[in-house]
Amino acid sequence: MGESNGLIKIPMIRLFEKVAKWIGLSPNAGPVLAAFFLEQYNSGEKLSSDDICRVTGYSRANAGLIVSQLEALGVIDGQRDYDQTGRGRKRVLYTINGSFADIFQLGVIGIQDRLNGMIRDLDAIENLDTSFKNSFGQLLKEIRKTVENRSDELQTAITE
Repeated sequence: MGESNGLIKIPMIRLFEKVAKWIGLSPNAGPVLAAFFLEQYNSGEKLSSDDICRVTGYSRANAGLIVSQLEALGVIDGQRDYDQTGRGRKRVLYTINGSFADIFQLGVIGIQDRLNGMIRDLDAIENLDTSFKNSFGQLLKEIRKTVENRSDELQTAITE
């Protein structure tokens, strides 16, 4: 496990805390993301919930919540460990789904979604039949121009 080898360091955790925020999660997901990536590049092994708890120091409930969020976003995949012997439910082993670039792209998609939402809000405001919108018409034009320009720039960057 990465922790016993000293691979999960404070700067790496800080970096992945920022990545977690970038893709719309709490910074608490950072140590879990770091554990998955470090394990993928270190040994290629899959991680169980117990592994995640041990590496991060998180409780089962906290680790489980973060794993569920990462799974819902498609960042990780889980599969039952049918090689496990004994009674009871088989543990689930998780691995990163895709590359760092794929996960980073989730943040870009999130920004594009927020910009599109702002454009829809501007459309709704402009479709209102009220006299007060004339008093701030210049502001609406400035906002629309800024949002549309950023949206176009982002779309161009995505397609390049």
